[in-house]
Formats: sequence, structure tokens, C-alpha cells
Amino acid sequence: MRPNRLSNFKWLNRTELFAVFAFCFVWGQASAADFDASKLPPAPPGPIDFARDIKPLLDGHCLKCHSDEKPKSHFRLTSREAALRGGEHGVDIFPGRSERSPLLFYVAGLVEDLAMPPAGRGVPLTSQEVGRLRAWIDQGVVWGPTTNVAVGELIASPIVGWTTVHGDALKFRELYLRNEGWDGGLEHFEAETQPSPDTQISTTGHVLRDDYLVTLNASKDDLGFAHFGWDQFRKYYDDLGGYNPLVTPSPLELNRGLFLDIGRAHAEFGLTLPRWPRFVLGYEDQYREGTESTLQWGPVGDGTLTNNVYPALKTISERVHILKFDADYELAGMEISDNFRGEWYRLSTRELNGSGYTLGAPAATAAAFTTANESQSYFAGANTFRLEKQFTDWFFGAGGYLYSKLNASGSADVENANLPALNMPSIFFPGYPGFQSERIELERESHVFSLSTMVGPWHGLSLTLGTQNEWTRQTGLTTANVSLALPFGMFSTDPENLYSDLDRRSFSQEAGLRFTSLPFTTLYADARLQEDDFGQYQDQTGGITPFLQKSDAKSALQDLRFGFNTSPWQRVSLSGQFRRYDNETDYAYPLKAVGPPNEGYPAFFKSRDLLSNQAEAKLALQLTAWLKTSLSYQWLANQYHTATDPVTADPFTGVPGISPGGQLLAGTYDAHMGSLNSTLTPWRRLFLSTTVSYQNARTITSGNNLPSVVPYAGNIYSALVNGNYTLDSKTTLLVGYSLSRGDFNQANSGAGLPLGIAYWQQTIQAGLKRQVGKNATLGLQYQFYHYQEPSAGGFDNFTAHTIFATLLCRFP
Repeated sequence: MRPNRLSNFKWLNRTELFAVFAFCFVWGQASAADFDASKLPPAPPGPIDFARDIKPLLDGHCLKCHSDEKPKSHFRLTSREAALRGGEHGVDIFPGRSERSPLLFYVAGLVEDLAMPPAGRGVPLTSQEVGRLRAWIDQGVVWGPTTNVAVGELIASPIVGWTTVHGDALKFRELYLRNEGWDGGLEHFEAETQPSPDTQISTTGHVLRDDYLVTLNASKDDLGFAHFGWDQFRKYYDDLGGYNPLVTPSPLELNRGLFLDIGRAHAEFGLTLPRWPRFVLGYEDQYREGTESTLQWGPVGDGTLTNNVYPALKTISERVHILKFDADYELAGMEISDNFRGEWYRLSTRELNGSGYTLGAPAATAAAFTTANESQSYFAGANTFRLEKQFTDWFFGAGGYLYSKLNASGSADVENANLPALNMPSIFFPGYPGFQSERIELERESHVFSLSTMVGPWHGLSLTLGTQNEWTRQTGLTTANVSLALPFGMFSTDPENLYSDLDRRSFSQEAGLRFTSLPFTTLYADARLQEDDFGQYQDQTGGITPFLQKSDAKSALQDLRFGFNTSPWQRVSLSGQFRRYDNETDYAYPLKAVGPPNEGYPAFFKSRDLLSNQAEAKLALQLTAWLKTSLSYQWLANQYHTATDPVTADPFTGVPGISPGGQLLAGTYDAHMGSLNSTLTPWRRLFLSTTVSYQNARTITSGNNLPSVVPYAGNIYSALVNGNYTLDSKTTLLVGYSLSRGDFNQANSGAGLPLGIAYWQQTIQAGLKRQVGKNATLGLQYQFYHYQEPSAGGFDNFTAHTIFATLLCRFP
């Protein structure tokens, strides 16, 4: 006997069954009211073309939210199959039945709380556009591709060239990342295929000398994606250090090639199932390996004159492994996300510096070389949980919590070789042949809470508010062994034990206003206020200089910004803003167990203040249909104020006083920057773009009354011109010119401290592109480089010539 289909409802009594059917009836009536086809605009007559009539609507109104890896409401409009599948609200399109397709009622704004696009997320469709969509659905939802990607397309661009350099080849290599001689490879390759309408696979990259990039991407709608990639490039350094024309030889060189290989490998996997949370798991490996140049402070002389800057080098081995896991979900209109990031870091450096030497003197007696080996490693983990929701069309809210934890360790080993080359230390000033610390430990823990909201707009006025609170605690400790050199011999002190604790509390608030009711004009103002409270404890026991200090600090930050942008005429737009930034920190030292109270670095500081004013303006004009131009200007003025207690001279050691005490304008920085950009298309075949910029900067410190410290001021001029001219349908001429000129030559040879730089850098290029086949384009290009640096005595100067050819091929 066939079972009764209603037997599954035997646990419902009559009253409950009546309630269920009543609910279904009421819901059906409400749905029928929502989907009243008489309220829809009529469909226009005639056939609808997808590329002409529908694709622009999808691109301009829909694909921003319904095309990525996490489409809103799990509804995707990237293919006919995905569109007909629907989303979390059910099927939205019924081919041939526009009066039953919920999508039309959403875009027409006829369903409360489901208007598409939502308020503030895009421009609503017009009645004519809704009518076109209705006709498209009635005519069977005929689809075409939403992108121009060809199925199974391959693009490859091999390149080969030759470079010759006259002058400093290492400086040329540092500036342009290019070696002398033959060069080549694949300038670009790209392959894309689409096995099915909802599946995409692509790979892109380039393979050149010392520069590599390969990426692979695969995705399937409503299932997931995978991304892979590896890139590496080489950064070069010139080995020319300080220059003093009065010291012979004038330039100081290491006579070796210096470079760093910088790379990254990454993989990412995502799961994007409909009505499931979106999960993303990623791994990344970043690294830097090689040797870079540094500048070392120390005397270099030829017996009578001295230069105090010369080259040094540092060997670097740095690696970080990053694990990422993200999950986000949309529930009842609320976006919920959780993001984890873990970093395993390792750094090892070796630095070789000279303490000074006399040119031409034997190495055994000429200098004391310092070798510094340092290493550090840490694990840092952080997790962020965030909620956000658009509660109404005028109220948005979000909140989050971040927790982070750091565990780090390190070591340091510093040795001074050839100690007799140093002046013999006195009993008051011992020499330090070296120190060693095999164990440096650091721990840090942070908790961060944030809330933000946006309300409005009301009559064109909207308001944003936010707050963030942070609590951080950090502890560190190490033990160091120090060797001393005194006139009567060398010995090692007792181990020094060092401890340091830091507590930080930070509270910040942000507010923003936007007003858009003025015709063609937007006014805005933003403010950020932040208060920080620091407590630091430092303790050193053992050795010859025990130390105990406790310091407290409070800082107050005010960051205010207001501006406007307006376009009163179609061809004119003007924008401007002003920003004032003020960050003041007050210090207190309630405990200092060694030395006079509040004396010695840094205990004599009472306060520091950074005051910055910045203004920007930009004017854009389209004078004619073939001439567009824009003019921008930026002004920046920084002032650094310091207040200290007086620190007097020590009568026993002869150490001079550090500060007379009181308020001090420690330094200023002023800059003016302007630029002019123009785009000209006077004829259909000619395109020309030019950019000219100018910058003036000046830095002054309170030490300017010393002969070795002078104001650092100068100008930078730059120009960039690019153009092309189409000879015929297959041939195009290319030209380009770039200029950069800097004049910050602050040479101060009399005090043994030549500083600053003055240079000219120019590049000229000319080329030709010619289509040599249906799917092939040949390119030829010549480049000329010229560089002059008078501040280095001309030893950095070079001229270079490069010629190369490329062949762009498309298959099929």
C-alpha cells in the first residue's frame, strides 16, 4: 500500500496546519504585490543586441558587485549559465517571462530593501534601461561575452638588445638595472583559455636577465580559484663612496660589484561555493640575498687633509614565510570576516667598516676595522575579526578586534681588529675591542578594538565617525660580554644583563564630513585625534656601567584636513586642500639611578613637537577638444621643536655640556612642488604627452652655527615627453625624452664633510612599430643615456647607448 504523502505532517495539529497554509498564502500575496508587472516600464520594440544594449548596463551598474570571486547575494552576472542559476534569493531571471523575473523588480526599485544597486553603491537604472532589460529577457536572454578575452589566446614578445657604456658602468647599472653587452629574453608573455563559460585559466609574466615574473591563475565560478606566482629582480649598487677633491685619490671605491636579489613566491587557494563562507588560504615566501653598499662615518686622510665619509658594505640574508587564512560570509545583510596572518622571519647581516685609514699607509697600521655580525628571527601572528552592515540607506556600521603576538630572538657580535691603529685610550675613555650577545629576546602582545559608522546623506551632508583603542605590552632582555682596552692592558668585564619593558596605550578618534548639495561641488573636512601613553623601564646590571631608568611619556596628535573639488564648467575642474598636523610628546623621568638626575642622553629631554602645514591645489582644463592640461602645486612646512633641561660639562672627564636647556627650534623643512601636465592630439595620427615639474626644498637644523653643518637646500627639475605618430595603418613612430636635474651641492670640504649632490640625468629614445603580419608586430628602439654628477668630481659620469628589437606575436 502506497504511504500517504501527508503522513510526514502527522505531528501537526489542525491549528498548526492552518497557520502554515495561512503564512504561505500571506507570503504569496506579498510576493504578488512586490512583483506587479504593471509597475514595470514597457519593453521597447525591436531586437536587442547584447553588446550594444545590455553589456554597458551590466558593466556600469551590476558587475561591480556581481562579478568577483565573492558576488553579493551569491548572484553572478558574468555568464548566461551563472545568471540563470540565481542566488540566495532564488532564481532571478526566467527567459521569455520578464513579468516573473525578480531581477527586473529589483533594478526598478519596486521591492523594498532589495533595490539594485543599493543606495550609495551605484547609479539607479533609468526607465528606458529597465525596459531594455525587460525586452532582453523576453527575447530569451541572448548572451555574449562580458570581456574581450579570446578563448585559447597566446601572446609572446621576445626581445634582444645590446648596450654599451662609456664611463661609470656601475652607476649606469644602478640607475637603470641594465648590464653592458647582450641582453634579451621574453619581455612579456600571456596565455588565456576558457574551457567552459564559467572556467578561466591564464598565465602572464616576463623572463629577462636578472628580472623574472611568472603568474598562473585558475578559477571556476561558484567553486573556487588558485593563484600562483614567482618574481625576482636584482638591485644594483655603485661602489663609489665619499668624494673630496682635496684628498688624493679623490674618489674612494670598494672595487667590487654589489647587488641584492629581491624575490617573492606565493600561492593562494580560495573556495567560493554558493551560500557558503568564502575561504582563502595563502602562503608567501619573501627574500633578499646579496651585498649592498653603505656609507661609513670616519676619518680618511692623505697625511694632511681628511675626508669623513667613505664607502662600506653589508651582506644581507633575509627571509620571511607568511601564512594567511581569510574567511568571510554575508548573513542577513551583515559582512562577517576573519583574517589570520602568521610570519616566520629570519635576518642575518655582516657589516665590515673601517674606523679610519690613511691613504697609501700599510694596512696593519692604517686602520681599525670593525666587523659586526647580527641575526634575528621572530614569529608574529595576528588575527582580525570584523563585522559590518548597511542597516539602512543612511546608516552604516562596522566594528573589529585585532590580536597580535610577537616572539623574537637575536644575537650580535662586534669585533674591532687592528686596535693599535686607534689612538691609545685614556683611563677615562676606554677602547672597546668588541662585545658579544648570544641571546636577545623580545615579546610583544597587542589588543586593538575599533568601531566606525557612516550616517547620511541628509540633504547632501554625510558624517563618518570612528574610534580605535590599542593596548600593547613589550618585554626584552639580553646578556652581553664586553671587552675593554685600557693603557695597562685588555680585559673582559662581568656579563652585562639588560632588561627593558614597554607599555603603550593608544586612543584615537576620527570624524569626517562631506557636503554635496552645492552645484557641481563637494566640500569635505576630516579630523583625527590621538592620545598615546607610554611607560618604559630600562635596567642594566653587571659590567662597569650599571644603569636604571624609568621614563613616562604622553603624546597628543591632531591631524586636521579640509578641502573641496568643483567643476562649475564642463571643461574646468578645481580642487584644493589644507592639512595641519601637530604631534607633541612630553617626557618624564621619575627614576634614574646612575649619574646626576635628568642628565645624560636621553633623560634631559622634556618635550618634542612636530608641527606640519601642507596645502595642495590642482586645476584641470580642457581648452579644446585636442588639448588637455592640468596644473598642480604643493607646499609643505615642517617645524621641529625641542625642550630640554640644562646639561653642564663634567669637570672630571672633560665632557662638554650637551644642552643649555630651554626651548629650541631644532629644525625646519620647507618644500614647494609644482607640476604641469599636457596632452595634445592636434591630429588623429599624433599623440603627445608632456609633464614638467619643479621642487625646491630646504632643511635647517639648530647645528648650523657649526662649520660642519650647513643648511641642506636645493632644487630638482624634471621633464617627461612621450609621443607617437601613425604613419599608416601598419606603422607607428615613437619618441620620448626625460630630464632630471638636481642641485643639492652642499660641499663643506673645509670641515672634512663633503655632502650633497648635483647631477644631470637625461634619456632620449626613438622607435618604430610595424605590423609585419596578421598577428605579428615588430618593434625597433634606440635609447641614449647621459649622466653627469659634478658633486662626485665627474667620476660617476657616463654615456650609454642601447638598441633592441621586439616581436609581438599572437596565437592563433
